[in-house]
Amino acid sequence: MPEAEPNIRHAALTIADAVEHLDRATLAGLEPDAAEAQLLARTTLHEHLEQIWDTLKSQGHRPAVRAEYQPLAALLDVLVSLRDNAHHTVHGTEAGPGI
Repeated sequence: MPEAEPNIRHAALTIADAVEHLDRATLAGLEPDAAEAQLLARTTLHEHLEQIWDTLKSQGHRPAVRAEYQPLAALLDVLVSLRDNAHHTVHGTEAGPGI
């Protein structure tokens, strides 16, 4: 992976915050089955990327401190936000860590 911009995670969190109300409003308009499908899809993708992160850690790559893995960290940040929005819609509560 190419070296990441130093502020990529900040940018990802800014994007997640900026679209949160739009995402939640759209999710709130879905039928319950569709909202649950969104939660499952978002959770599944998050778990896949977490597995990549965990594999990198187990191989000694130290993704939390290496610039080339910050795009992955940024994507995980956005997915946590999207997953939490869906969790809130389906369950009416905020998601805890590692839901």
